[in-house]
Amino acid sequence: MPGSLPCPSGRVTRPGGEAIIAVDEIKRTSGPQTTNAKRWEVQLNVAPPREWMELFKTAGELSRATTPRGVEFGGSSAVFTSAEDHVELWIQAIDRWIASTNARHERSLEQVRRDRSDRLDAEANERERIQQLNERFKDL
Repeated sequence: MPGSLPCPSGRVTRPGGEAIIAVDEIKRTSGPQTTNAKRWEVQLNVAPPREWMELFKTAGELSRATTPRGVEFGGSSAVFTSAEDHVELWIQAIDRWIASTNARHERSLEQVRRDRSDRLDAEANERERIQQLNERFKDL
């Protein structure tokens, strides 16, 4: 959706070994469909990973008619419950929440990448320092 940032595919590992899955940008690919005029479903281009869904639930923007916590994910679909009069509001809100979540997810992945790079640099510097110390005192 407009304003979304892409996320490269792959895995990023946080310190401690916890993997964060990076996925392509999440997008809504269908309009709402219903079988009972209460429960509505939209299709997404991919199934969002757990971390993305957790961020989505805290997208922040909500109203009396809509809330990100009211959206359930199953595979590559998102489901919400709404009266017919509020479906358009829900779709607009979901699109904003998806865009916001894509951006926040990308920022969290970038932070993990920076932290990992910093940690690897620090480890390399420490190995070099130890090697220099061993060289310095080898003849004692």
